[in-house]
Amino acid sequence: MKTIVNKFTGFGNIGLAQISCRPETTFMFKAGGPEMKSGGLVITEATENGTVGKLTAVNNTDSFLLLTDSDVLTGAKQNRIINKSVLLAPFSKTSIDVSCVERLRWQYTGKTFSSGTSADHNLRKTKAASMSAIRKTPGESYMTQSNVWSHINMSFSEEKLFTVTESYNDLAAHHMRSRESEFPVCEAEAGCNGIAVVSEGKVQCIDLFGTEDVYRYYFPLLRDSAFRIAATGKNIQPVDMHEANFRVLDALDRLEPVERTADKSYNASGIMNIAEMDDLIGFELMSGGELIHKAVFTNK
Repeated sequence: MKTIVNKFTGFGNIGLAQISCRPETTFMFKAGGPEMKSGGLVITEATENGTVGKLTAVNNTDSFLLLTDSDVLTGAKQNRIINKSVLLAPFSKTSIDVSCVERLRWQYTGKTFSSGTSADHNLRKTKAASMSAIRKTPGESYMTQSNVWSHINMSFSEEKLFTVTESYNDLAAHHMRSRESEFPVCEAEAGCNGIAVVSEGKVQCIDLFGTEDVYRYYFPLLRDSAFRIAATGKNIQPVDMHEANFRVLDALDRLEPVERTADKSYNASGIMNIAEMDDLIGFELMSGGELIHKAVFTNK
């Protein structure tokens, strides 16, 4: 595959690099978010009483649908985040792994979930690192949920923010209200199907999608989730464009030859492969040998 960085946008201590990875996937799939609004994808609690770490996804459409590890779902008994990307087959019912991102609510606000905000890269990194540790130390399955709650609680404390249910959505909305007017103009670049977040001299997160159409759905969500937690001010050192481009391509190049391990707990359509180095964790959702979604996180 040929990978190049086509566009760079800086904001505070965050740099966003848009990536073109070709050729595109020929396998046809769509983003699940829009289908949740139309009723084509219905996500509910796994049981009437609810199970914190599980939800049920019913795909009523004739298309394969993608949900990613960045997707935050709102409603039902408490808001959740998808633990790892899943590809839902047409006309299927799938149990999906999730973590709670609203620690102080356990009552219905409605029977189904809606597509909420996108998780910022720091929360996603916390989740990815926890799942990596679980694979190395079986039996610590609750650690991911505990670490997600701790991360959100610490973020609330740092912001000196209080809400009744400690909902991550409230935290994200607070960041957007206070920062959105400062955001630079940054739109999805034609020909791109990936986005990387660079700060503190390293790649924090990379998302590559099999098609440009699905990338265009996720781009504003991932852009805003990065910009809303950026540090700004006259003493902040901006990210250098040339260094950022190098860091992104270097991370992808170094991870490429690393041996992939199939995630045996993955139970949706396609295959989830995992590649790990000392400083990088990569999750690769594939179908028929073609890329659906790749997420790469720094592990340091």
